[in-house]
Amino acid sequence: MAEQSLVDKAFTKIREHIVTADYMPGMLLSENGLAKELDMSRTPIRGAISRLESEGFVSSIKNRGIIVREISLKELLDVSQVIFFLQEFTVDEVEARGLHFNIEKLKLYLNMQLDAEKNDDYYKYIQNHILFTRCMIESANNKVMLDFMDSIKDKFVRMAMVNWRLTPNQKHYSANQLNKLIYDEICLQNYSNIKQICRETFLKNRERMIMATGF
Repeated sequence: MAEQSLVDKAFTKIREHIVTADYMPGMLLSENGLAKELDMSRTPIRGAISRLESEGFVSSIKNRGIIVREISLKELLDVSQVIFFLQEFTVDEVEARGLHFNIEKLKLYLNMQLDAEKNDDYYKYIQNHILFTRCMIESANNKVMLDFMDSIKDKFVRMAMVNWRLTPNQKHYSANQLNKLIYDEICLQNYSNIKQICRETFLKNRERMIMATGF
C-alpha cells in the first residue's frame, strides 16, 4: 500500500511538470534523476513512468532514458476541431430544446481568466479558459461529451503551456477576448452569432497552427 502511494505521488508530480511544461517535449528524463528530485527510490518512479506512458505523455527508450513526448500538429488540430464541434452542437441543442447556459458559472470562469491575465498567471488563465468551454458544453446535458472534455483537459492545457513557453514574445491571453464575446452573445441569446464566433476562431487557430513552427 505504501509503495502504491509513492507511485501515485511520483505519477502526480511528474505529470504536473509535464502538463505545466516544466518538462518540455523532447526533454530526456532518467529514473535516477527523478528519484533524486522526488526523494524516493527508483521503484515507484518506474511505476509512475509506466502510467505516464499509457497516457501518452512519455516514452521509454532503451539505453537512453525517458523522453517527454512531442505534441503533434495532428493532435492539436484534432482536439481543436472536436471542441469546436461540441460547442456548435451545444448551441444547437440549447436553441432547439429550450435549454439554458449557466450564466453565473460562465461569468465566474471568465472573471478568473481576466484576473489571471492581470497577474500574468498563464497557467491559471488557460485552466479557466478550458473550464469556461466545458461549462458552455455542459449545457447540452450530455455526459459523454463532458467525459471527453475531462479526458483532454490536461492535454489541452499542456499544448497551451508549451506554446506559451516557446513563444514568449508573442501576444497571449487571446481567449479572454474570445470568451467575453461568447459570454455577451450568450446573455443576448444570439445563438447564430455564438456559432459564428466559434467557427471563425477555430478556422483562425487552425491556420495559425499549420503556419506555426513552434510545434
